[in-house]
Amino acid sequence: MKFIGFDREDEAENWARQQLQVDAPPTLFRAISAVDEHDEFMCVVVMTNFSARNLDMNIVISHKRAPRPKETVKMFNEIFGYAFNTLKVVRVTGLLRGRNLQSQRISKHFGFKLEGVMRQAFEDGDDLHIYGFLAEEYRSHKWYRGHHG
Repeated sequence: MKFIGFDREDEAENWARQQLQVDAPPTLFRAISAVDEHDEFMCVVVMTNFSARNLDMNIVISHKRAPRPKETVKMFNEIFGYAFNTLKVVRVTGLLRGRNLQSQRISKHFGFKLEGVMRQAFEDGDDLHIYGFLAEEYRSHKWYRGHHG
């Protein structure tokens, strides 16, 4: 895996939107990504809904091949270093479908905490799970590797 950061950002956002089955692009976003040896996206993180204290984050990992643990640690520090150290937000919010168990496991692995459930939030009756990750949780996480960004 090769971390490419903000290179190919528009293409990464479109790929993630297609994977998430979201039609309308956000008005303001940043997309950080990593590609495999064939320059195909392996992981894209889309950040939207920026405020002085919070941003929303979607993490999309390719079903073909997940990043190796060492690569995941580097991505973790780059992604959250950008959010907490460069943008200086206090929290990152993850909004996940209740049926998306893989994304819930990944979010918990990254340190996100389940903060609430909006029951039957989607037209198909699925719930919306709200996860949060705070700056101090990032800095005390086992993967934290110092200041980035």
